[in-house]
Amino acid sequence: MITNPKFVVLYVTDQQTVLDFCTHKLGFELRTDVPYGDGHRWIEVSVPGAETYLVLAEGDPRVRDLVLQRLGELSHVWFDCDDLDATFDELRARGVRFPVEPRTAPWDPEGRTRWAQFADPEGTLYGLTERGA
Repeated sequence: MITNPKFVVLYVTDQQTVLDFCTHKLGFELRTDVPYGDGHRWIEVSVPGAETYLVLAEGDPRVRDLVLQRLGELSHVWFDCDDLDATFDELRARGVRFPVEPRTAPWDPEGRTRWAQFADPEGTLYGLTERGA
């Protein structure tokens, strides 16, 4: 049976910029950064101690533009944290931009779930919720 998501591929236009953001701003670990193919890089980053990791894949900027035109800015990757307010404060102090600051999630009718949304330097959005919410 399936046990755990292995990785999520994020298509980025500037691998180094997003790698620096993930490791310096978010505190992720660099797992792999190796050349492959004709001048390409395979880059893996993860939250320290996590099984699932992110692959920062070189993407075609034209494809990204088409997705934004059709779907708008979406969060395809969500992260849990133990304390949303403390994580928000720490990441914002490191220069991470939050288009959505911590608030009650509109999809939780009981109002127990809180969430926020941050952006990487390319404008990709990521969701952030408190663990267990």
